[in-house]
Amino acid sequence: MRASPSAGFVFHTGWLAEKRWKAGHRLLAQVRQKRVRPVSPPEKPAVARRWIDVFKSPCPEPDKKLLWLKVIIPAALICSLGLSRKLWLSSRLFPLTPVSSVLPTIPSPVDLIWLVLLLELLLAIIVVRAPRKLIFSFLVFAGLLSLWDQTRWQPWFYQYFLMLAAIGLYAWKKSDMADQQALNACRMMIGLIYFWSGLQKLNVNFITQTWPDMAGPFLRLLLPEALRKIPPVIILVIPLLEIVLGIGLITRKYRNFFVVFAIAMHLFILAVLAASGENKVVWPWNLAMALFAVVLFWQDNETSFRRILIPRGAFHALVLFLFGILPIFSFFDLWDSYLAAALYSGNTDQAIVLVSHAEIDHLPKYIHQYAREGSYWFFLDVNRWAYGELNVPVYPEPRIYRSVARQICTYGKNPSETKLMIRKKPNPFNGHREDEFYDCDHLL
Repeated sequence: MRASPSAGFVFHTGWLAEKRWKAGHRLLAQVRQKRVRPVSPPEKPAVARRWIDVFKSPCPEPDKKLLWLKVIIPAALICSLGLSRKLWLSSRLFPLTPVSSVLPTIPSPVDLIWLVLLLELLLAIIVVRAPRKLIFSFLVFAGLLSLWDQTRWQPWFYQYFLMLAAIGLYAWKKSDMADQQALNACRMMIGLIYFWSGLQKLNVNFITQTWPDMAGPFLRLLLPEALRKIPPVIILVIPLLEIVLGIGLITRKYRNFFVVFAIAMHLFILAVLAASGENKVVWPWNLAMALFAVVLFWQDNETSFRRILIPRGAFHALVLFLFGILPIFSFFDLWDSYLAAALYSGNTDQAIVLVSHAEIDHLPKYIHQYAREGSYWFFLDVNRWAYGELNVPVYPEPRIYRSVARQICTYGKNPSETKLMIRKKPNPFNGHREDEFYDCDHLL
């Protein structure tokens, strides 16, 4: 019996419709699924992700922070020692001022060998992963060499020396607590250096003399003549900002902001120094300070000011004493100015050696370029001499000035024709300095 053609047609069309309906249903489901599925952003390249992580936290773990510090500090020291190499040698005209006259003069080439040894130790500290013994060796040899001349107690050397001591004492002991003690000691040094540096600059002399002399060449390049004279009130903001910077880094709330501010400040200082070409030995110091701010403080939301300022060990207490308490006594001439962050503050003693026209020819010819001729006296600027020969400022303490004048007296024939004038620290409110005079009879 034959099937009906109409029945076959109905069956075929029904099956086809069902197939199309199912295909359409699957397509609709896929479309709905694609609409609901969240669109993920394109994956960043591995290099970009790495740089973003570095920006968020350059070295989040304490051991990585210490690794950065043990590279930055020796590298900065190598630069500064290289730039001031004559400071560390005995064969020079600028007088040595040892801590005691009992210490014998280090002959040449022993002084040069000593300096090369220090540089080699610093290079080894950079290369070796856990260089505690190398750090202690450097501290011993550098500390001993600094005893032969107090002019070597430059503020950057003092800071680097104690930061290396903190790392050497606490780091690489397989304890996060010990690593944090090293880091907190370094954080305390940085914060207190900014604080006291700003406080030392709160004086009339900084506003009227030190800042204009320092920033003048930079402002002449940057500003038209009508805008170069900055009102004193604006200059006063500079030390206040530095004080706030020190406090802001130690506290947590605006720490990241002050890290950025520290970087901007040191870049500005570098531009000012580069324009004047002065004191190149502190250029690496400014770069190092900017890096210290990043390594020690950036994205650090855990370290409170109590952990930084409250000592948790003998060395931490020593750092608080040296950087937090003793600088107070510098305002009463009971602590050295450079150990109290007074560089470029205008709040230090100054000195001039007065040499008569009859005596000037007895001085070595090299020294003459630092003497300014007057009607009766030649005025020998001790600080210019230190800059010119040693590439560092003189250590601004009366005992150093007397040592320099004592050496000048040995060149002359008539002791009464050479005098030392020490200009004491200025009155912070009116800038007045009291003068003290010494002749060779009192110095020899």
